[in-house]
Amino acid sequence: MEKTIGAEVNVALADYDESLKNHVVELLKETLREQSVYILENTWEVVENKRTLYKNKDGGLERQDKEIPGREPFEVMTIGITVKAVETL
Repeated sequence: MEKTIGAEVNVALADYDESLKNHVVELLKETLREQSVYILENTWEVVENKRTLYKNKDGGLERQDKEIPGREPFEVMTIGITVKAVETL
C-alpha cells in the first residue's frame, strides 16, 4: 500500500541560506528513510514557506492569524518534505 509521509522543520530566517536548506533536507530525508521500509526515491518534494511565529508566555513558538500586542515575532523559514513510501514491494 502506497502512502505519503513527511516532515518539516523551522529555521530562523536570519540563519537561512541554500547550504543550510540542503543540510536540513538531507537530515529530513534520512529521518523519513528510517521510518519506512521502501521509499520511492523519485517522489521527494521540498516546500519552503516563510512565515512569522510568535513566542507564547511559555517561550514556545506558535502561529497566529494576526499580530498580538506584547508577543515577540520570530521570522522563520519552514522547510517541509514529503515522499511516497510503500510497506512492501
